[in-house]
Amino acid sequence: MDGATEFVSFTVGNVSLSGFVTPDELARIESGEVVDVLLRGVIAVHGDVGEDVPLGDVACTFIGGELSPFAPPRGG
Repeated sequence: MDGATEFVSFTVGNVSLSGFVTPDELARIESGEVVDVLLRGVIAVHGDVGEDVPLGDVACTFIGGELSPFAPPRGG
């Protein structure tokens, strides 16, 4: 998992998501900065169904320590 050793878990609506990030990615998420990460080995579980759904690796953006529903525009 290329150094992704830190477990993260969060809930979006009625869906729980869990996966792994690198220690550097976790530090950047916890510091509140805008950060794009690749969550590795993501498993989703819908609260009403309770069945694990493996999603693989999922690209996400965190803003202020929270999962963002959008990715802000980047200069470049």
